[in-house]
Amino acid sequence: MPRPSRTWVAPALVVLVLGTGATCTDYNVKKTLPANPYGEGDTGRDGEDTADTGVDEPDDAAVRGRVCDPSGDGWTVGATAWVELDLNGDGTPDQRVEDETDSEGYFLLSGLPLGAHRVEVEKGSFSTTIDVVLNEPGLTELAEEECLEAEDLRVAVVTGEYDHIGSILTQMGVDFDPYVGTYGTAYVEFLKDPEAMSEYDIIFFNCGINEAWLPSRDEIGGNIRAFVEGGGSVYASDWAYGFFEAAFPAAVDFYGDDEVWGEAAVGDVGRIEADVLDANMMAILGSNKADLTYDLGAWAVPVSVLSTVQVMVAGDARLYIGGVQQNAPLAVKLERGGTAIYTSFHNEQQITLDMEALLEEIVLNL
Repeated sequence: MPRPSRTWVAPALVVLVLGTGATCTDYNVKKTLPANPYGEGDTGRDGEDTADTGVDEPDDAAVRGRVCDPSGDGWTVGATAWVELDLNGDGTPDQRVEDETDSEGYFLLSGLPLGAHRVEVEKGSFSTTIDVVLNEPGLTELAEEECLEAEDLRVAVVTGEYDHIGSILTQMGVDFDPYVGTYGTAYVEFLKDPEAMSEYDIIFFNCGINEAWLPSRDEIGGNIRAFVEGGGSVYASDWAYGFFEAAFPAAVDFYGDDEVWGEAAVGDVGRIEADVLDANMMAILGSNKADLTYDLGAWAVPVSVLSTVQVMVAGDARLYIGGVQQNAPLAVKLERGGTAIYTSFHNEQQITLDMEALLEEIVLNL
């Protein structure tokens, strides 16, 4: 059955502030807090009793800070913050104190000795450092938030007709090099050159790339796989599923015959109230449900995944050929040295707030 034609209208972007409460620019608190930073009788980051501040000994100190995304407009959830301690002074760290940022971007590192420390913060390919001096026991709270940085991040985007992930990246303050995928073969030559690919940390594949790459599918798939196994990260959406499948053919089973290009594109136009399975995404949305829209028909439908693949978002996908693919894995993540992510949804004209929040979180996972 022929696939329905698609008509593209440039997306109207909505700027979403992740998390709830004050924005980054509103954040201004005291340098030091009382023993219970949440107030007497209040609860902490996860609703637990905070009578114990996490300061183990009278001479121990703790530091609490907040992390924003590279744009400075939203808080970062699930970033790892840590301090390495050289307790015996031999120049080699022998203890690591770490925490993950919560739904409001806060981390808390406790049990630290007095003195100067460097707090490292990292999520995906994004990172920042915070230098802090703890002069007295108790809890010190940083007066200003610190944003993850993308200054040294090298990003390539293979453009497509139906997806504009570059707009999301620009909104987040991430620069990138575009490789035109809607016409010509320049992007094919790029993907056939492992050395050129290795110049980047992340490669994005937009929906709607032309089919010029298909004669070199095996070669390009092998290059993408080697790129990820070497520590690089990739993201592919909707019709760009072929790049994900060529690199990791057993990871995700897409609808139809894997050997026939385009057979997976059977998703129908409509909305899906999807189940959010990723903890960080749930924290960002404040819900385990996400409102997804598919305003372009014939989107690629994943059917199942290997146990080594994380399903981030799932839902019942109605097929335009009839029937429903129940509990389809609509967004998946594979860790293989680096990270490979595929989503059936993308940045299109009727993007919902939930979709934009999920896409920004996906970028920070890479």
